[in-house]
Amino acid sequence: MKYIVTGATSFIGQELVRQLLDGGHEVVAVCRENSGKAPLLPQEVEIVYSDMGQYGRLDTRIPRADVFIHLAWDGTSHAGRDARQTQLENIDHTISAIHAAKRMGCALFVESGSQAEYGSVTTTISEDTPCHPFSEYGKAKLEIKERGFALAEELGIKYLHLRIFSIYGERDHGWTLVMTAVEKMMRNEPLDLSSCEQQWNFLHVEDAGRQICALCTHAIHSPSFCREIFNIASTDTRKLKEFVECIKAVTASQSQLSYGVLSPQNTVSLNPDTSKTAAIVSTDPGIPFTDGILRIIQHKLPAKLTPQ
Repeated sequence: MKYIVTGATSFIGQELVRQLLDGGHEVVAVCRENSGKAPLLPQEVEIVYSDMGQYGRLDTRIPRADVFIHLAWDGTSHAGRDARQTQLENIDHTISAIHAAKRMGCALFVESGSQAEYGSVTTTISEDTPCHPFSEYGKAKLEIKERGFALAEELGIKYLHLRIFSIYGERDHGWTLVMTAVEKMMRNEPLDLSSCEQQWNFLHVEDAGRQICALCTHAIHSPSFCREIFNIASTDTRKLKEFVECIKAVTASQSQLSYGVLSPQNTVSLNPDTSKTAAIVSTDPGIPFTDGILRIIQHKLPAKLTPQ
């Protein structure tokens, strides 16, 4: 099948493109104009350069496709998550992309939502858990799900909304907790933290890509599939502090960890229910967190410096 992937050079996008190619699919990567990361994509990928504001015209450049996976989104960093205008523009661009996907003949539109849609939930989070997002980013992701479902029904196209939880891996953003902790602990530097008493869930990007690919295949081939939400997460939920201590053990660090120094405005707890996703694709065991941290270390350090 022919897949279109926007945000193809993103952290998740690069892994997803690799897995789609490995699965024998044809991939068209939609990259921003002057993208510095486009050369990182495999040579087998067809690249189409387009800014998000031009997504409504993609069908004039890509005449036919089967699946449209939309990962591109502005304002995903901490600074941009409460930029309301940016998030509203993301919604408009996504609506334009859905229309273009229909004109291309796509049977399925896949949109990357977020655990931020749920807001602050202390109980287990299933796809049916009421959503009360507090960030503009989370509100926009929830709004595009609702509008996307309605538009997909009107256009007669299948729609898959992915609620992606906390993904980590070797090429993750440097500002994330995992990457910050690994780098500081490798240098035995002190690390200020929140209490880290809340529940958390980490999923390696390779496992995230595997889940997404399998869900796309299911959606395409299932006659009863119309519009669905699926959590993308692991079965490994523990206190966040346990993950932090795991990183310290793997790095054999002497870093001083100061819990409770930071006080986040909103404390989020992640305890996702993965049973709906697991009914389609195996979510267990995946790449163990310890192995995932070792991969990050090996990616950052010469082999001779890797902790034993």
